[in-house]
This record gives sequence, structure tokens and C-alpha cells, in this order.
Amino acid sequence: MKTYCKRVDPSDVSTIEPFIYDALYSKLGRKDYSDFVSRYCNMAAKEIRKKKHAGIAHYPELDLAVQNIARDIALRIKQRSLDLEPIRFSERTDGLSKKTRIIGIESVMQQLMEHVAVGCMGELWTAKYEYHQYASIKGKGQLKGARTIQKWTNEGKTKYFVKLDVRKCFQSLNRETAMRWLRRDIRKNEKLLWFVDALLKMHVNGLVIGSLLSQFLCNYFMSYAYRFVMSLFKERRGRKINLVTCALFYMDDILLCGNDRRNLVMAVRKLIAFMQRSFRLEIKTDWHVKRHKDCGIDMMGYVVKHNGRIRIRPRVFIRARRAFVRSAEGDNSIKIQTRVSSYYGFFKAARIKKIKTIHIVPKTGKRRTVNIRAIQKKSAIMTSAEARRDLTCAA
Repeated sequence: MKTYCKRVDPSDVSTIEPFIYDALYSKLGRKDYSDFVSRYCNMAAKEIRKKKHAGIAHYPELDLAVQNIARDIALRIKQRSLDLEPIRFSERTDGLSKKTRIIGIESVMQQLMEHVAVGCMGELWTAKYEYHQYASIKGKGQLKGARTIQKWTNEGKTKYFVKLDVRKCFQSLNRETAMRWLRRDIRKNEKLLWFVDALLKMHVNGLVIGSLLSQFLCNYFMSYAYRFVMSLFKERRGRKINLVTCALFYMDDILLCGNDRRNLVMAVRKLIAFMQRSFRLEIKTDWHVKRHKDCGIDMMGYVVKHNGRIRIRPRVFIRARRAFVRSAEGDNSIKIQTRVSSYYGFFKAARIKKIKTIHIVPKTGKRRTVNIRAIQKKSAIMTSAEARRDLTCAA
């Protein structure tokens, strides 16, 4: 059996330095990261944030800090003692789905170590991840997934579809299950296995939501489910017939498409048994095989109709409309303006050309029409001005 990551040494400073730099650079504007980096170089945290806002990517103090952090992590791995702070937890409520999730808040050092672990296992991710997995993978986001479903629809591959959801996916994937599968694929690298196992020991009640390592491990497990469901077939009159025409995985959300209802039902039942047997994961029982002509495929914030058109999910549209209304009525707070810029991306991505305006009924009772593109331009100007003001104050 082929193994991966055989020649990767997580205790080698030159190996882990690029992973640490990639993890640090995008977050140096944050106070916790700048305070952490300042302890490894002769520069104040305020100056680090100032250089980040100015767009300066490389300077001697940052290079020195990355080198010192890499040496510290490498030494801890060699001594087999990571010495990390316990993970703190916080409840967060999703504004759209109203689900309450327990999010793990890791120390900066643990986040950097997880970046190192994920980077060292890059060969494994490249080999195992499938093309139609669309979460926490660079270049594979919501819009890419929606465009893929649109392509399948235009090709006539989505006559019937079924959506599946794993019940408490992260909490159900424990350390023992993760290490059992990792020892199967990277068994020749004991040092890397110990490093990942030590990081997972910090997780409580399964994998922690909000952890980078948890995201990659979840996609790793789901890749096996993808290959399993795409390999299912039945024989009729000496001919093999695939049970599933196409499949898309968005982390723990699964979409299966086909041209025969009975084949999809058979595939779902086999997949449920595989997930329970291999990972002890449970699929929610509220799944139903639906005809695409009767209802759109609601996935990743978009709804793909049977004619191939992409529409915005209704509850996303409602919240977007509220943001545009508040901005048009004079709410110039940075919170609303950033929200307007974000929601405008849904309209632009869905290529909605007919909805150019939103009708507003102000407190006066009068009805008026506002151009959402004009509102978005105003919000972009205001957010840029706010960023410049913050940079001036920091200086």
C-alpha cells in the first residue's frame, strides 16, 4: 500500500519556516498575532501592525521572528513536549441558519503548529482530496461549487438529487479514528504521526470547530466517502450501471445526483452504512430524493434551478435587502457598509441582471427605488476611507 509524507521532517527548521510565514503574514494585523510575534523579535507589536497595514511583506525583524518561532517549534517536537495552552471555547450563533455552535479558540502557538502539521501533510491532501470537494480548499469555494452544479444541470446529469448532512460531524470524529486512518497512509513517518497525535490530544469531545487541522482532516475523511459512493454500481443484463452520476461534497454537506430515483436511494443506504462502519458518522434521517424540475438545488448559499440558472438563497436575499435598505436610509456605520459589500458579491456572482434596484418603504410611507450598485460603490469608498483612518491612527 502506498504511503505518503515519508521524507518530511516537522522538526527541521528550514522545512517549517515557509508554513509559519504563510500562517503569520495574513494575520499580522491582529493584536494577538502581532503581540506574539513581537516576543520573538526586537519590534513592538504596534509597529508590526503598521507594516502589515502598509502592505510590507518582508523585513528583517519579521524574518528573524519566523526563524525563532520555527526553532522553538522544532525544539518542542524533538523534545516530544508541545507545552500548549488549553483550548478555550465560545458559543456562536449563525446569523443565517440560527444554529448554535461551540467554537474552539486556540492559542497563537497552537494555530501555528497546526499550520505546520497541515503543511507537512500536503502530499497526503494532494493525493487524497477529490476534485469535487469544495470547502476549506483554495479555489474551491461556494461559487465554484454552484457553477459546477450549474454545469451538471446543463449536461442533464441532475434529473434527481438528494442532499445529505452528517450529524455533528466534527464532534463525532475522535482522535482514535483520525490516527487509525493516518497511521494507514503515513505510517513510515513516526515523528509526524506523533506531532499530529499530540495536537489532537488538545481537542476535547472530537475535533474542534474552528481548527485548521480539523478542517483538513474532515475533508480527508470525506474523500474516502466520495470515492466509495462514486464506485457504487449495479449490474443489469451483464452491463454495469453507476448508482450515482455525480457527487459534490461541501465539508460535511453531501449532494448526490443521478437519473434514476431507485439508484439514488440504494446509493444513500450504502453510503450511510459505510460512514457508520468506517468513521462512526451518522447521516441525518431527513433526506429525500427530489426531482430537480420540481425544486432547485439549494447548496452553499445559492439555488440552482433546473434550467441552469443560479439564484440567491431566499434567506440570504432577505438579509442582503435589509443591509441595502439600512445603507440607503443613511446608516453609514462601518458594520453596515462592509455587510453591503459582502452581500453584493452574491448578486454579482449569481449574475442577476434584472434586479437592479430594491424598493424601500421608509417610515414616511413613501416608496422609492434605490440602485444597489450605487450603494455598493458608496460602501466600498467608505470602508476604504475607514481603513486609511485606522492606519493613520495607528501611526
